[in-house]
Amino acid sequence: MSAPAYGSGTAVKTPHNLLLRRSPNLVFYWEGNQLIIDNYERRVAVKAGPIALELLRFFSKPRCTRDIIQALPGEPAETLNHAAQELLAHRLIEPIDDRNRAQERALRSWSCWGIEARYFHSATKDVPYVPAERAVDFERSQRISSTPRRGFKRYARGVKVPLRPPQLQPSAGFLDVLSSRRTQRDFDGRPITLQQLSTLLKLTWGISGWVNDPVAGRLALKTSPSGGACHPIEAYVAVHNVSGLKQGLYHYSAVEHCLHAIRFFPAKRRASRYCAGQWWTEKAAALFFMTAVFERSMWRYQHSRALRVIYMEAGHLCQTFCLTATALGLAPFCTAALADSLIERDLGIDGIRESVLYAAAAGHATTEKFKTQRA
Repeated sequence: MSAPAYGSGTAVKTPHNLLLRRSPNLVFYWEGNQLIIDNYERRVAVKAGPIALELLRFFSKPRCTRDIIQALPGEPAETLNHAAQELLAHRLIEPIDDRNRAQERALRSWSCWGIEARYFHSATKDVPYVPAERAVDFERSQRISSTPRRGFKRYARGVKVPLRPPQLQPSAGFLDVLSSRRTQRDFDGRPITLQQLSTLLKLTWGISGWVNDPVAGRLALKTSPSGGACHPIEAYVAVHNVSGLKQGLYHYSAVEHCLHAIRFFPAKRRASRYCAGQWWTEKAAALFFMTAVFERSMWRYQHSRALRVIYMEAGHLCQTFCLTATALGLAPFCTAALADSLIERDLGIDGIRESVLYAAAAGHATTEKFKTQRA
């Protein structure tokens, strides 16, 4: 086993009768020709070779270091003991003690979500931060040879639909809107107006102002917060029943406040497939998809915790959407149960640089049920 790829460990002598086991929180992957072993719960990763792998196999059951010669009988005991000490120092093997037992019991509660959820949760914790007073100088030094990612997508070709400025009813008081918001799954199929759609888009995903940043330059402001004002979220609309608009998929341009047609087709027939069989989405007037262009946040935040922030941002925007729909007298719905690859294929995005995260819908609710829910 060679020097750690990240993290650090200091080899220490351990008693030969100490009972050790392989950590239950290991992920293996390749970087070029080098195998990396990552203890995601401890946030330590090391480069590893054949001896390390054999020892990890050996410690799949509780063993004492005095028995280590059984792992590789052909290797010198001194080599094996040194390798075991490094594994212990880098937390790839660990003592069987009360702390580790308790931690393993706690992690079992995550088993239904699988290793991918445990890995994401643990590996994105406790990242190093730069003190606020040094943040600007640090970002300048990191970005001196790079340029910010373009803030918003644009479509040079295709049908362009200009939208009017947003318009809300003067009587829509904030407390009334907040207390009236309810998730709706029973739409009556009536159309919404192009003005209502315009207001939903502008007040949720549109630009409300601009500010100059000493590092990134001119940055957009919206009604919902965005980490570093990177605005990785893009909005698309599957138009089902909007007065004056053909059915199909559209991209919303936050800069121009307009729609660009991606393709025309009977979009509402596909809504339940997009949303994992949730048939009621077909009766909504429009279905809205939020995607993330990850490079926009990567440029400013080069650590994996930024992915958490992108998901939070989608949540901020969705709540703004639901409140705006409520203020318009419409009923909102949101879901993360998505046929990701189907949506991404129809939107013409690759699912890697840009990927779908969240969906919301709006329409007119079946009156009696909506009254009961709002009550």
